Amino acid sequence: MSTPIKIVLVALMALAGFYAQDIWSYLNPAPTVSLQEHCLLSTQPCERDKVVAVISQDTTQPLLPFTIDVSWPHSNAQSLSLNLQGYEMDMGLARFALAQNGSGHYQSEILLPACTMESMTWVGQLSDGQHSVNVAIRMAR
Repeated sequence: MSTPIKIVLVALMALAGFYAQDIWSYLNPAPTVSLQEHCLLSTQPCERDKVVAVISQDTTQPLLPFTIDVSWPHSNAQSLSLNLQGYEMDMGLARFALAQNGSGHYQSEILLPACTMESMTWVGQLSDGQHSVNVAIRMAR
């Protein structure tokens, strides 16, 4: 194999490596999440599958704590897990634990990270280890 062909092949392989993730994302798009399937948490109780959740603010703010209260009847879990990710912007996965403070009642203080957008939605699941409920939280600066 001649040297010019080797140089062209190496350049093509380097370009393919540089754009591999973009190509993979184009060929395998991530499933879109519908906000209609999520319980939008606010100061008004939101109920899904007999689980009632409420937060201390209608719109949360980054880096300012807020409280989440959940009533999950017929759950024997010592704690609930709340896993959230950004809807409009990839912010990674934020994980929180809600401690039981009575029979079927759970509570925790949540602190969401800051982002560059003026407002965004966090979506995820609230789970007792056996069942989960889709939730969403609005955040604005």
